[in-house]
Amino acid sequence: MSQSKPPSQSDELWIQKNNFAGQWLSDKSKDIINKILNKDMKNLLFTLLFTPLFSFGQTYYDQALTFHNNVRGYYDLAPLSYDNNLSLEAQEWADYIASTDDFRVSDDLYGENIFYINKAYSTRYNKNALLEASINWLIDYSDVASYNQILYKDASRVGFGISSNDESIYVVAKYDKLWE
Repeated sequence: MSQSKPPSQSDELWIQKNNFAGQWLSDKSKDIINKILNKDMKNLLFTLLFTPLFSFGQTYYDQALTFHNNVRGYYDLAPLSYDNNLSLEAQEWADYIASTDDFRVSDDLYGENIFYINKAYSTRYNKNALLEASINWLIDYSDVASYNQILYKDASRVGFGISSNDESIYVVAKYDKLWE
């Protein structure tokens, strides 16, 4: 049933009185903010996942770095800075994994997270593989090392590499300090 505005009410007043969806969204926003203030991690991730990450003129890694730093900020950790040398190392390892399908972390002394996503799925749904990797490293509780690596307080720099083969897209993040 559609409601029509009585001729005696202004548009603004009618919208305020009859915008039930707007009130519901406002109440939901307040709930989410309260849960974040209580440091409920699941709700933080929900908020971060549904917060628009729009920015123009970004480099390929900006959304992943922003996501890392938003989560680190939640725990009062210093933000990570992007490092070109770590990115070269990460790119080299991502290229190796893509060419060999040998999905494992390298044996260097850097902190490292690895991830892969099906190439057809990623393309079909226009996924940002770096952001998908960053989110996965935090929500995959079976992989505590990846989670802890992102939140390692002694890490201050990160670099990303991304490579693909016919089937998969591989993402590697290298951190200047290895989580202990």
